[in-house]
Amino acid sequence: MKEKPLFFVLIALTILLFLASLSVGKVAISFSEIYQVFCGNADEMLHNLVFNFRLPKSLTALLVGISLPISGFLMQELFKNPLAEPSVLGITSMASLGVAIVIFMFSIVGLEEYLNNPWMIIFASFFGSIVALVLIISLSFRIKSSASLVIIGFMIAGLAAALIGIMQYFAPSEKIKSYLVWGFGSLSGLSWEQVGIFALFVFSGIILSLFTLKGITALLLGEKYAQSLGINIKKMRLIILISTALLTASATAFSGPISFVGLAIPHICRTLLKTGNMKVLYRWVFVTGIFFMLLFSILTEIFPFGTLPINIITALFGAPIVISILLNNKNEVR
Repeated sequence: MKEKPLFFVLIALTILLFLASLSVGKVAISFSEIYQVFCGNADEMLHNLVFNFRLPKSLTALLVGISLPISGFLMQELFKNPLAEPSVLGITSMASLGVAIVIFMFSIVGLEEYLNNPWMIIFASFFGSIVALVLIISLSFRIKSSASLVIIGFMIAGLAAALIGIMQYFAPSEKIKSYLVWGFGSLSGLSWEQVGIFALFVFSGIILSLFTLKGITALLLGEKYAQSLGINIKKMRLIILISTALLTASATAFSGPISFVGLAIPHICRTLLKTGNMKVLYRWVFVTGIFFMLLFSILTEIFPFGTLPINIITALFGAPIVISILLNNKNEVR
């Protein structure tokens, strides 16, 4: 199987899905009408629907499809663990803790009116993620073992979950519902300003991640071999941690804690390609993540009883795919 022709087919299908994501919804829009919108010949209502609602949602799906799969790919390669994912360092859990503090505590201290600010939840989530990042990076200088870093990540996640549980226990039911709704994840509702800031963080994380590919490839043959090539393993690990944190924090802040894609997309790409070439895997994870998130975004819109939360779709499709891959590929290429 030739990789490059298949990759170009994937790109073409992804572009078609992007156009389809602008077309599908409670009000169907034909491709010709979308063309008229971009040419400036459509009526105001159609122009508003595409530019202020569907296009930001599609771009959000694209950004999530880049950030979470790439961060999952980096985590799996750094820790040599196929079950590693963006949440493995506790970043997602700390983001959830930040949101829980805002939703549950603001009403107690008389700041509930600030919850109407669309930036408040985003800021709370991102701040929680940054706290986790600072903790992990600080500890990474004292810990040589990547396995120990994973354990610390799980402990941070456990502590965050305990604090969230305490707040939920004493919170009124409407606040618990608000928190649960956020936890379902959403690709909708971002303004153009928010999409722009989201893109800036994703772009920064991607640029950083590109500097790690050579080191990750060398690590496949062992740390001593990588060091013989002049790879600074501590520096590479730090760059991976920062890149992953930026990607995971921004995706969680702007769209909620979306599951599956960070864990499963790298597995899907390794299974299809059966290669250890990190550059090839990287570009496949990059585009495949966009493909699936656009597909999931479309699927949330086609149910007759309203728009389904994105996390329900990712879990329904993701869990069987991961189980199938693990069962049928016991000797998965690493």
